[in-house]
Amino acid sequence: MACSIACCLALLAACLPALAADASSGKSAGTLRIGVLQFGTVAWTLDTLQHQGFDKATGFDIEVVPMAAPNAAQIALQGGAVDMITTDWLWVNRNRAEGRKLQFAANSTALGGLYVKADSGIKSLADLKGREIGVAGTPVDKSWLFLQAYARKSAGLDLRKDARPSFAAPPALNEFILRGKLPAVLNFWPYGARLQAAGLTELLDMKDVLKGLGLSRPAPMVGWVFSESWAAAHPQLLQRFLSAVEQTNAVLRDSDPAWVRLKPLMKADSEADFLALRDAHRAGIHPDELVVDLPAIQRLYALLAEEGGEELVGKSATLDPATFYPAGGRAR
Repeated sequence: MACSIACCLALLAACLPALAADASSGKSAGTLRIGVLQFGTVAWTLDTLQHQGFDKATGFDIEVVPMAAPNAAQIALQGGAVDMITTDWLWVNRNRAEGRKLQFAANSTALGGLYVKADSGIKSLADLKGREIGVAGTPVDKSWLFLQAYARKSAGLDLRKDARPSFAAPPALNEFILRGKLPAVLNFWPYGARLQAAGLTELLDMKDVLKGLGLSRPAPMVGWVFSESWAAAHPQLLQRFLSAVEQTNAVLRDSDPAWVRLKPLMKADSEADFLALRDAHRAGIHPDELVVDLPAIQRLYALLAEEGGEELVGKSATLDPATFYPAGGRAR
């Protein structure tokens, strides 16, 4: 069983003639209000989508609602101030267990990685023993939990005890390692891309960590999130949007000029930063990887629940298949 944007597009295929007719006649499916972090990478997708006219061509409008922080976006969605945000399916599943019926459509497999300085002496996970590691987020950040499980499995290390983790915001971690105050950091992909552009080594890509934990393909962790009731009330609007995102991803995968146009929005400090950010974003939007293999994701959820406990997953002991849109997944 699996679910992805591609699956959603399959549902849409039979309706395309009617949708095209609606668009050409000026009939709109409505306006989609999307909460977007002011400096987040989702803005790159939406800006390109609107520039290419994929919204107008398929008969809907987008209202981008700027958000100052992820928590603000989540509150806005729960309060009905926006129709959609981007976040991970862990948060969606936890909300479903608490009675808020949200759903998730995959958007990216990009996660980040573990980055080290060339002179750190760290060549493998075993070399982290006794060393300080900067970790983005909190002790229940999913990448940190994945890394702990992988270190235990592959190197026999308990990173919470055998290393010295310190938790900080992603920009601060980049500053610390670049100034030589940390030998290694686990950071999110936009910040990791900048570190690689600055000459640091990616010791471990989180996609490889997940593979080492038993996943046969990358797992989309971040996606478009909306309420189940909103999706049921606006099926054409949602399907048109997902179709437009797929078209936009194709442009971003294949067109270098599309990225040159995005440069001012990306706020890259150098050409190397720009290219690293572009390539990292592209690596997260391969259509064959934007698939939720439900049994594999359920195994991944069980691992996260074991590592992070109730602080991470709340009272949701299992992963609800209806977390993913369309509900329950679809065969590949």
